[in-house]
Amino acid sequence: MCASREQAEAALERLRNLLAELGLEPKAAKTRIVHLRVGGEGFDFLGFHHRWVASRPHGNRRPVAFLARWPSARAMQHARDRIRELTDRRRLLRPVKVIVEDVNAFLRGWAAYFRFGNSAHVFDQIGSYARMRIGGFLAKKHRRTRKFGWAVVAFAAQDSLGLIALHGTVVAPRPFRDWRGRPNAGGERRR
Repeated sequence: MCASREQAEAALERLRNLLAELGLEPKAAKTRIVHLRVGGEGFDFLGFHHRWVASRPHGNRRPVAFLARWPSARAMQHARDRIRELTDRRRLLRPVKVIVEDVNAFLRGWAAYFRFGNSAHVFDQIGSYARMRIGGFLAKKHRRTRKFGWAVVAFAAQDSLGLIALHGTVVAPRPFRDWRGRPNAGGERRR
Protein backbone atom coordinates (compact mmCIF):
# COMPACT_ATOMS: atom_id res chain seq x y z
CA MET A 1 0.00 0.00 0.00
CA CYS A 2 1.68 3.14 -1.24
CA ALA A 3 0.73 6.81 -1.32
CA SER A 4 1.70 7.33 -4.96
CA ARG A 5 2.37 5.40 -8.16
CA GLU A 6 6.07 6.33 -7.90
CA GLN A 7 6.28 4.74 -4.45
CA ALA A 8 4.53 1.62 -5.75
CA GLU A 9 6.94 1.33 -8.69
CA ALA A 10 9.93 1.79 -6.36
CA ALA A 11 8.55 -0.88 -4.00
CA LEU A 12 8.06 -3.27 -6.92
CA GLU A 13 11.64 -2.65 -8.07
CA ARG A 14 12.95 -3.35 -4.54
CA LEU A 15 10.90 -6.56 -4.50
CA ARG A 16 12.34 -7.64 -7.85
CA ASN A 17 15.89 -6.99 -6.59
CA LEU A 18 15.28 -8.91 -3.37
CA LEU A 19 13.80 -11.87 -5.22
CA ALA A 20 16.63 -11.80 -7.79
CA GLU A 21 19.14 -12.23 -4.93
CA LEU A 22 17.24 -15.42 -4.04
CA GLY A 23 17.22 -16.60 -7.65
CA LEU A 24 13.51 -15.85 -8.06
CA GLU A 25 11.41 -13.38 -10.01
CA PRO A 26 7.78 -12.29 -9.77
CA LYS A 27 5.53 -13.73 -12.46
CA ALA A 28 4.74 -10.91 -14.90
CA ALA A 29 1.17 -12.13 -15.53
CA LYS A 30 0.39 -11.97 -11.81
CA THR A 31 2.26 -8.80 -10.89
CA ARG A 32 0.74 -5.37 -11.39
CA ILE A 33 0.16 -2.08 -9.66
CA VAL A 34 -3.47 -1.31 -8.93
CA HIS A 35 -4.84 2.12 -7.97
CA LEU A 36 -7.46 1.33 -5.36
CA ARG A 37 -10.30 3.83 -5.35
CA VAL A 38 -14.05 3.65 -4.83
CA GLY A 39 -15.60 2.46 -8.08
CA GLY A 40 -12.22 1.42 -9.48
CA GLU A 41 -10.85 -1.98 -10.31
CA GLY A 42 -9.75 -4.41 -7.68
CA PHE A 43 -7.39 -7.34 -7.70
CA ASP A 44 -7.46 -11.06 -6.99
CA PHE A 45 -5.09 -12.52 -4.42
CA LEU A 46 -5.15 -15.95 -2.75
CA GLY A 47 -8.65 -16.69 -4.05
CA PHE A 48 -10.16 -13.43 -2.83
CA HIS A 49 -11.17 -10.42 -4.91
CA HIS A 50 -10.12 -7.22 -3.12
CA ARG A 51 -11.74 -3.89 -3.95
CA TRP A 52 -11.92 -0.44 -2.35
CA VAL A 53 -15.60 0.32 -1.67
CA ALA A 54 -17.70 2.82 0.24
CA SER A 55 -20.25 1.81 2.84
CA ARG A 56 -23.86 2.86 2.42
CA PRO A 57 -24.88 6.02 4.28
CA HIS A 58 -26.64 5.05 7.49
CA GLY A 59 -28.75 7.65 9.26
CA ASN A 60 -26.63 10.76 9.68
CA ARG A 61 -23.34 8.87 9.31
CA ARG A 62 -21.15 9.53 6.31
CA PRO A 63 -20.06 6.62 4.11
CA VAL A 64 -16.75 5.03 5.06
CA ALA A 65 -14.31 3.75 2.42
CA PHE A 66 -12.67 0.38 3.13
CA LEU A 67 -10.99 -2.58 1.45
CA ALA A 68 -13.62 -5.27 0.92
CA ARG A 69 -12.88 -8.87 -0.03
CA TRP A 70 -14.97 -11.77 -1.23
CA PRO A 71 -14.30 -14.99 -3.18
CA SER A 72 -12.97 -14.26 -6.67
CA ALA A 73 -14.85 -15.30 -9.81
CA ARG A 74 -12.32 -18.10 -10.24
CA ALA A 75 -12.91 -19.36 -6.68
CA MET A 76 -16.67 -19.26 -7.27
CA GLN A 77 -16.29 -21.26 -10.49
CA HIS A 78 -14.10 -23.79 -8.69
CA ALA A 79 -16.79 -24.23 -6.02
CA ARG A 80 -19.52 -24.75 -8.63
CA ASP A 81 -17.33 -27.21 -10.55
CA ARG A 82 -16.57 -29.22 -7.41
CA ILE A 83 -20.23 -29.36 -6.38
CA ARG A 84 -21.12 -30.45 -9.92
CA GLU A 85 -18.53 -33.26 -9.70
CA LEU A 86 -19.88 -34.42 -6.35
CA THR A 87 -23.48 -34.52 -7.68
CA ASP A 88 -22.65 -35.96 -11.10
CA ARG A 89 -24.89 -38.66 -12.58
CA ARG A 90 -21.96 -41.12 -12.43
CA ARG A 91 -22.55 -41.20 -8.67
CA LEU A 92 -26.27 -42.11 -8.90
CA LEU A 93 -25.70 -45.56 -7.37
CA ARG A 94 -24.54 -43.98 -4.12
CA PRO A 95 -27.08 -43.07 -1.44
CA VAL A 96 -28.23 -39.44 -1.32
CA LYS A 97 -26.94 -39.27 2.25
CA VAL A 98 -23.38 -39.99 1.03
CA ILE A 99 -23.65 -37.34 -1.70
CA VAL A 100 -24.89 -34.76 0.83
CA GLU A 101 -22.03 -35.67 3.21
CA ASP A 102 -19.49 -35.20 0.40
CA VAL A 103 -20.97 -31.83 -0.59
CA ASN A 104 -21.07 -30.78 3.08
CA ALA A 105 -17.39 -31.68 3.55
CA PHE A 106 -16.45 -29.50 0.58
CA LEU A 107 -18.71 -26.62 1.66
CA ARG A 108 -17.33 -26.65 5.21
CA GLY A 109 -13.76 -26.31 3.98
CA TRP A 110 -14.59 -23.75 1.31
CA ALA A 111 -16.65 -21.64 3.70
CA ALA A 112 -14.03 -21.84 6.46
CA TYR A 113 -11.45 -20.33 4.10
CA PHE A 114 -13.67 -17.62 2.61
CA ARG A 115 -15.72 -16.68 5.68
CA PHE A 116 -13.42 -13.81 6.64
CA GLY A 117 -14.54 -10.97 4.44
CA ASN A 118 -17.61 -9.55 2.76
CA SER A 119 -18.77 -12.89 1.41
CA ALA A 120 -22.42 -13.21 2.48
CA HIS A 121 -23.86 -12.63 -1.01
CA VAL A 122 -21.61 -15.17 -2.72
CA PHE A 123 -22.19 -17.66 0.10
CA ASP A 124 -25.92 -17.40 -0.66
CA GLN A 125 -25.17 -18.08 -4.33
CA ILE A 126 -23.06 -21.17 -3.60
CA GLY A 127 -25.59 -22.45 -1.04
CA SER A 128 -28.42 -22.08 -3.57
CA TYR A 129 -26.34 -23.82 -6.22
CA ALA A 130 -25.62 -26.74 -3.87
CA ARG A 131 -29.34 -27.11 -3.02
CA MET A 132 -30.23 -27.01 -6.73
CA ARG A 133 -27.61 -29.67 -7.57
CA ILE A 134 -28.74 -31.95 -4.70
CA GLY A 135 -32.34 -31.53 -5.89
CA GLY A 136 -31.31 -32.41 -9.45
CA PHE A 137 -29.38 -35.43 -8.21
CA LEU A 138 -32.39 -36.60 -6.22
CA ALA A 139 -34.67 -36.19 -9.26
CA LYS A 140 -32.32 -38.23 -11.47
CA LYS A 141 -31.91 -40.93 -8.86
CA HIS A 142 -35.67 -41.40 -8.53
CA ARG A 143 -36.41 -40.69 -12.21
CA ARG A 144 -38.62 -37.77 -11.38
CA THR A 145 -38.71 -34.15 -12.54
CA ARG A 146 -36.27 -31.52 -11.32
CA LYS A 147 -39.21 -29.76 -9.74
CA PHE A 148 -39.76 -32.84 -7.57
CA GLY A 149 -36.10 -32.89 -6.47
CA TRP A 150 -36.01 -29.18 -5.68
CA ALA A 151 -39.29 -29.40 -3.77
CA VAL A 152 -37.92 -32.24 -1.62
CA VAL A 153 -34.77 -30.27 -0.78
CA ALA A 154 -36.59 -26.97 -0.22
CA PHE A 155 -39.80 -28.05 1.50
CA ALA A 156 -40.33 -31.77 2.13
CA ALA A 157 -37.10 -32.41 4.04
CA GLN A 158 -37.06 -30.28 7.20
CA ASP A 159 -33.28 -29.97 7.18
CA SER A 160 -32.74 -29.88 3.37
CA LEU A 161 -31.63 -33.54 3.54
CA GLY A 162 -28.85 -32.53 5.95
CA LEU A 163 -27.19 -30.05 3.57
CA ILE A 164 -25.43 -27.39 5.64
CA ALA A 165 -26.49 -23.76 5.36
CA LEU A 166 -23.82 -21.18 4.63
CA HIS A 167 -25.77 -18.12 5.78
CA GLY A 168 -24.58 -16.74 9.09
CA THR A 169 -21.07 -18.15 8.70
CA VAL A 170 -19.38 -14.99 7.39
CA VAL A 171 -17.18 -12.97 9.74
CA ALA A 172 -17.08 -9.39 8.45
CA PRO A 173 -13.89 -7.49 9.21
CA ARG A 174 -14.22 -4.52 11.55
CA PRO A 175 -11.99 -1.43 11.57
CA PHE A 176 -9.28 -1.47 14.24
CA ARG A 177 -10.09 -5.05 15.29
CA ASP A 178 -8.20 -8.25 14.63
CA TRP A 179 -10.20 -9.91 11.84
CA ARG A 180 -9.50 -13.42 13.18
CA GLY A 181 -10.70 -12.69 16.71
CA ARG A 182 -8.36 -12.55 19.69
CA PRO A 183 -7.72 -15.52 21.97
CA ASN A 184 -9.19 -15.12 25.44
CA ALA A 185 -7.70 -16.51 28.64
CA GLY A 186 -8.86 -20.04 27.75
CA GLY A 187 -7.21 -19.89 24.33
CA GLU A 188 -10.54 -19.68 22.52
CA ARG A 189 -11.38 -17.06 19.93
CA ARG A 190 -13.83 -14.28 20.72
CA ARG A 191 -16.19 -12.68 18.23
